Amino acid sequence: MNSLKKNVDVFNADVASNEGYMYTTNAKLSSLLANKRMSEAILKSIPKGVNTLVDVGAGDGSYTNEIHQARPEIKITGFDPAAVAIKIAAGKYKDIAFFEGNILDASTFPNQKFDISIIRGVLHHLNDPQLAIENSGIMADRLVIVEPNGNNPILKMIEKNSQYHIEHEERSFTCSLLKQWCVESGFEIESVDYIGFVPFFFPTLLTRIIYFFQPVMEMIYPLKKYFGAQIVIVCKKK
Repeated sequence: MNSLKKNVDVFNADVASNEGYMYTTNAKLSSLLANKRMSEAILKSIPKGVNTLVDVGAGDGSYTNEIHQARPEIKITGFDPAAVAIKIAAGKYKDIAFFEGNILDASTFPNQKFDISIIRGVLHHLNDPQLAIENSGIMADRLVIVEPNGNNPILKMIEKNSQYHIEHEERSFTCSLLKQWCVESGFEIESVDYIGFVPFFFPTLLTRIIYFFQPVMEMIYPLKKYFGAQIVIVCKKK
């Protein structure tokens, strides 16, 4: 079975059984806090004056809608190859334009240029993440990438042993590799940061302890570079 089709089928099954993704509906505290930190970083990365935005891999629309709620002046479009997820998103969030599309297939893109493209937690599911970055440059000259921190040795161990990670074919990338792909795709790097320490699907007590200390931990560069949960890269076309 084609790797992309297999991945889409897995996500469609997730949505069908949960009426949304596991980390947006019935989510554990760890998932809620991990996603909250990602959302904060994305909103901080969207400059003033942005009028249009495209959310690549919008899924069930939950996080696309968070951007809409925080920045209602922006006209937002979201797309995803998982048809079941897009159907749910379009039904829930009427003020956002959703369509079924594939970031690896430029023929599915709308005939429109956006001010900014958001790729949140998408690249590590794809068999050609560099192409996804290149194609994002077709739609927008500014790009925000949020990905699991491939510098983190604990995450690498989880990817090899977690049933969820294995089923969803998740594989993280180092910051150096992500930056290389961006530069090779015609972007220049504006900023790089490492955020969050709360893992997804983590025990609640440990989650609360880590979250309490997280602001201080994010101030320690060697610690966040190698043990932070997410990489945030903001770049623009040269």
